Amino acid sequence: LLRSLRKKLAMKASVPPFVVFSDATLREMSEKKPVTKSELLRLQGVSIKKCERYGDTFTTAIKIYLSDKQKKI
Repeated sequence: LLRSLRKKLAMKASVPPFVVFSDATLREMSEKKPVTKSELLRLQGVSIKKCERYGDTFTTAIKIYLSDKQKKI
């Protein structure tokens, strides 16, 4: 899910996906599941600029994922 989102954002900005977030950062997101910008900023590879640019998109995707997962239980 996070890689797909990263790819879509990278294509929109005409940049390689790693410019949005590295694979390591996506792995850490998948492990820690940040749902706020302040939680996202604690991850390695997330600068203030990247958080401002992509934070809402990624935290919203994680919130939706967690909500969908909870519904299945």
